[in-house]
Amino acid sequence: MLSPGQSGAGHSPRRLAIIPVRRLCFPECFLEHFAVFAATSWECRAIVRALPTRRVERVGGVTWYGWEHPSCFVAVIQTGIGPAKARAACQAVVAQRPWTVCIASGYAGALVPAHIGDLVIPEQVLGCALDHSTESVVPETSLACNVFYRQKAQDVAQSSGCAVIPGRMVTVQNMVCLAREKQSIGRACEASGLDMESAAIGSVAAQHGIPFVVVRSISDLVDEDVPRDVGLLCHPATFHRGVWAVVTAPRLWAALNRLRRQKNVASAGLTRFFETFLLELSGHATCD
Repeated sequence: MLSPGQSGAGHSPRRLAIIPVRRLCFPECFLEHFAVFAATSWECRAIVRALPTRRVERVGGVTWYGWEHPSCFVAVIQTGIGPAKARAACQAVVAQRPWTVCIASGYAGALVPAHIGDLVIPEQVLGCALDHSTESVVPETSLACNVFYRQKAQDVAQSSGCAVIPGRMVTVQNMVCLAREKQSIGRACEASGLDMESAAIGSVAAQHGIPFVVVRSISDLVDEDVPRDVGLLCHPATFHRGVWAVVTAPRLWAALNRLRRQKNVASAGLTRFFETFLLELSGHATCD
């Protein structure tokens, strides 16, 4: 039997044709996986609006909205509010796919002068405990955001026309409603943004060796109070109590309307960022 390229009696020499073939996108760069975590349905909807198409899946007890492109997969996961729920959702999700990066997203409170809809893309996340009686803050964990993906996020924000606030993000366990508390936290931690989930998501990502980055949109300013009764609306367990508190207290109506307008602006910033992010993924994350 002749091997390829050999010749026998009465046979002219054969040459193998070399056909140029595009480099296959597996396993090095086929299907990068991006997990985007957000706490509430409002935040998730702002991000999901950017997905060209989506399918809803229930995986590991967690619901996500998925979009798949030939070169990448993006899942938007609603975690629920607070570090415990964020940690549980992230732990359920990280084992499902070989994630390229975990992105903590949604809204954030400003700890420095900013505008509603500005994006906080921090270098570092501090998980902190608050003592409301003394208005003091105690850092408990410190997580560095991935340098490469943070720079990519900043580039995307610039391309989408969003202003970026660098610095630190502080994660706390409870909602911070008073301007003086926000200002105190900002000074104590030298931080620019405040949330309730990023440190938990980053901790789980670090445990699994997954790069981590934060992209959040400012929804309340450093010098404004958020009425505590309005905060009840953010939790399913206290939602009805929050509705009753607002309905029976006309003084809260103006604050609620202001927060609604600010939420819409913050959501628009998230949508604009992720539209540009997905456009760049689908346009550049291919194997040429």
